[in-house]
Amino acid sequence: MLMLLSACGGGSTTQQTSQSKSGGDLSVGLASDVVTLDPLKSTALVDRQVMLNIYDTLVRVDAQNNIQPDLATSWTQPNPKELDFTLRTDVKFQDGTPFNADAVVFNINRILSTPSSPRYSELSSVQAVTAVDPSHVRFSLKKPFSPLLATLTDRSGMILSPTAVGKLGANLSNAPTGVGSGPFMFGDWVKSDHLTIKRNPHYWQKDAQGTALPYLNSVKYRPITNESVEFSNLQTGTIQAADTVGANNVAAAKSNSSLIYKQMPGLSFYGIMLNTKAAPFDNVNVRQAVAWGINREEIVSGVLKGLGTVSQGPIPPSSWAYDKNFAPYSYSVDKAKAALAKSGKSSVSFTLSIASGSPAVAQQAQFIQSELQPAGITVNIKQEPFATLLSDTSSHNFVAAMLGWSGRPDPDGNIYSYFHTGGGNNDMQYSNPQVDKLLEDARATLDQKQRATDYQQAEQQIMQDMPYVFIYHGISIQATTNKVQNFTILPTTIMNFSNVYLSQ
Repeated sequence: MLMLLSACGGGSTTQQTSQSKSGGDLSVGLASDVVTLDPLKSTALVDRQVMLNIYDTLVRVDAQNNIQPDLATSWTQPNPKELDFTLRTDVKFQDGTPFNADAVVFNINRILSTPSSPRYSELSSVQAVTAVDPSHVRFSLKKPFSPLLATLTDRSGMILSPTAVGKLGANLSNAPTGVGSGPFMFGDWVKSDHLTIKRNPHYWQKDAQGTALPYLNSVKYRPITNESVEFSNLQTGTIQAADTVGANNVAAAKSNSSLIYKQMPGLSFYGIMLNTKAAPFDNVNVRQAVAWGINREEIVSGVLKGLGTVSQGPIPPSSWAYDKNFAPYSYSVDKAKAALAKSGKSSVSFTLSIASGSPAVAQQAQFIQSELQPAGITVNIKQEPFATLLSDTSSHNFVAAMLGWSGRPDPDGNIYSYFHTGGGNNDMQYSNPQVDKLLEDARATLDQKQRATDYQQAEQQIMQDMPYVFIYHGISIQATTNKVQNFTILPTTIMNFSNVYLSQ
């Protein structure tokens, strides 16, 4: 959940023998410090960047957004309200305890017994999960639940050692020693400085030649909130991979022969969360006035340098549910003033909270501030650390906040938790029974055409109610030095290092 800039380019991969691939320490820049390493609590993209290299998931998503086996080798659906998984029998957690069906049951029940967790709404259609035997587990559903597989590719599907979770208690968030079964293990974390993960010597996956993965000895993440500083560190080799590149640095990235630079369509959306229970945004007309008064095209062209697409809702152009003809808002000072007049006000002011440290985020906020002023809307910008911003929004201690969502392969992951009543990411406190029903209906059918219709109708109502001002859809980027090899770019923007190696 951080405003990220996206960019494009290309690169090549150097082939080496398996023997020469092993070893090396990778340094990676992150746009903010990690917040928590407990998937039950996490809402930040930077958390996922680390966790998905420590924790395996039941299933995973590939570069084409297809669901692939991970800890589960296969699955069957005997009826619309049951989903059965066959599990790997050759996996141990990093604490030496076995991965099995009981571990899956423990992790899913941990979510289902914690209604306050952001994960809860992701799995709210699950009635129960049962261990059939050590290598088979059954999900019993309250009703058909079409997004379940896609949901289990991420935090809801991360499987942690029950023994380690019990031993660690609250320390799980900051030092998850022995908890995962993934390619890397937790090393150390000095907040605001670095977080290190180290090679798991007992990882279950091997490459095509039978060589144990991962190749790297360690990965050290460094929080660098200023995107220009992050890019400078990449150019000098201080870091070898960056999670984002500022729009102003794209040309330099493309022309630098020592860098590998890639892009692909992403799944994300970025904009402004509005607290619908706090003045002035408890009035729908004021919310609509802000939507009319922001010049999305100017932000995409002026701040992002065209490295994004104007957003008119939560469904990105890369999704099968996207409606290219849906464009309810365009920049209009007159319409913004008219909407404000309907609220009974000729002018309003509000505080816009943004993450500190990023010139690009500050520039976007300044554009918004300037664009809304002619409509009689005054914006007061408040910068705060990213972790504080997340804490404030989750506790509803905000009026408006500039935060985005990195996106999920199924549209349910972009909509339900944000806009269903009580959804895990619905910090706007938005509620509309019509939207709730459409989102519930979309979950309960396997007919993709009907699901697309439900999501598009829900999107239309959401944009009428305007709890979130959508500005742009981002792009998934990958930026590394040319020593970083075999690095697959994913539409989820996740940097998976299980197969990465460093050239000599």
